[in-house]
Amino acid sequence: MWLHKKVTLKTSYYRSFLALIVVPILVITLISIGIIHKMMRDAAIENIMRAQDNIVSTLYSEVLDVSLRLSHFVYVNNNEIMKIAAKTNTKNVSERYHYTMLLSESFNYAMVPVQDILSAIFFMKDGESTYIKDKTALTREEIKDSSWYQEALLDKNMVKTGFYNTNVTTSRRNLNSFTIVAAMSPGIDVDRDENVEMVTLFITSQAGNIIKRYNREKLLGNMMILSRNGEVLFDNSGAAKLLPEMERGKNLWSNSVFQRRVNGTSYVYVRSQEPETGCQIVSIVKANTLTRDFNRAALAVIGVTLILFALFYRFSNYFLRRIIVPIHNVVNGMAQVEEGNLKVHVDISGQAEISAMVHSFNSMVYRLGDLVKENEKQQQKKHEAEIRALQSQINPHFLVNSLNSIRFMAQVAKFDGIRRMAEALIRILSTSFRSKSGFYLVREELEVLDSFVYLMQIRYSDGFEIEYHVDDACRDYRVPRLILQPIVENSIVHGFSELLEVMGHIDLTIERVGECMNIVIKDNGKGMSKQEIDRLLAGISPEKADHTSIGMVNVMNRLKLYYGDQCRFMLESEPGCYMKTCICIPLSIHVTNERDVQK
Repeated sequence: MWLHKKVTLKTSYYRSFLALIVVPILVITLISIGIIHKMMRDAAIENIMRAQDNIVSTLYSEVLDVSLRLSHFVYVNNNEIMKIAAKTNTKNVSERYHYTMLLSESFNYAMVPVQDILSAIFFMKDGESTYIKDKTALTREEIKDSSWYQEALLDKNMVKTGFYNTNVTTSRRNLNSFTIVAAMSPGIDVDRDENVEMVTLFITSQAGNIIKRYNREKLLGNMMILSRNGEVLFDNSGAAKLLPEMERGKNLWSNSVFQRRVNGTSYVYVRSQEPETGCQIVSIVKANTLTRDFNRAALAVIGVTLILFALFYRFSNYFLRRIIVPIHNVVNGMAQVEEGNLKVHVDISGQAEISAMVHSFNSMVYRLGDLVKENEKQQQKKHEAEIRALQSQINPHFLVNSLNSIRFMAQVAKFDGIRRMAEALIRILSTSFRSKSGFYLVREELEVLDSFVYLMQIRYSDGFEIEYHVDDACRDYRVPRLILQPIVENSIVHGFSELLEVMGHIDLTIERVGECMNIVIKDNGKGMSKQEIDRLLAGISPEKADHTSIGMVNVMNRLKLYYGDQCRFMLESEPGCYMKTCICIPLSIHVTNERDVQK
């Protein structure tokens, strides 16, 4: 039997609930958790990069500043300081002391006295050196072998910079600080005595202090400074051991952010580069530290999801108990009646409308049983025919019969509003079922529209009115079926959605103009913007399209399929004032390939 072949209503409900509620919510929850995880991770990385930008800016400013200081120190007063420095290169102790003190005074005069200057050194070509401020803890060989020193020797009168992660002076006040050194090898045009081989200036970088402060914040990870070639220049946290080894043929530092696993722990590496010297600011942070607040957010999302499921579960129980189960019982009763069981009785339960329908069904079955008993003895054959007739009334179209039952119950209960609504819906369905043609007469289209407008007026509590202006000659013209109802529905649902104190009004005009039939539907609703009209005329449904907006596009596409470019579909609107839809259908075209078009 059909009941066993088709899915039951309860099963269909559970499947629909699972497919439309449970699965989408689970998918949305998982997607939300993934998005939250990514957002938190991205926000943490962005915070690290902002901190690195601060260090890069500080380091860049300091490199430029120390270069300018050194240049100013060398060139001030027509290279006077270089002349004094050359005179310190003497074996006479008193003379050397005199010129050294004079050089120190000139240094203090030329350079603003600040605490970041550690030492200034003049290296002579004969191996001697003259110090201003503190002496360096580095040997002359260590200094001369450094890359910045050699670069300065090759490029005369140009400032070169270098960096140190150790204490470069004998003073302990700058222990474990990050030091910037600037060096210039003067040419003959600067050092006419040709005694000075190199002028150097050592300063304490604030970038190192900023890194020390940032390293105390776990979310910023462990920061360090690397040279352009990847050599560690400053690392006060000892995180350099976590730096990944370069794989053959693969440069990991080409990416500003990447993730690697070291000793079983996943780390995220974030890199920024200082443009002047090429120094790299690298932060290393545990991957789980970036999203340490993610678990709380994920638990909140899961908690909300569980609450939603609990609410849906309660609603499902109510819906099943009050609506689905009673209807399911009626369907089972109908199946038994179809099999010839006229003693079936369905318990009355559910909502008032459902209970009334069940009561009508029981009454119908009882009446059917009475008729069978009355005619059984006299006309057995007629009795069987009547049984088949009565049963066939149940089978052909369940929807129409159910509506008739609702109308009958409403009439018995003197609910005239429900009865008229059922009759209007029956007229719409009957008109739709009585013909397979894709065309209606205008009068038939208006009948369907009248019934639809009646239902919508009940739904919107008579919040709108419609006025018809139809030429009698146009009532017998053929038009594609259901082209008026979607447009009128768009006016009611969308056009009047924001009307508060003004009555919605629709004017429908159908008239013949020459060889065309003009259909004009105008309302006093909120209208549409020019962009919305352009998208609609282009056949593009709105992003949040419902069945009414899709219906407008459907009407326009069907008119184009039937009549081509000879049918005009125009929209005119002033936002907040009105919306007018104009359709011009040529009467000279007769569609002969309707079936092909429908296919």
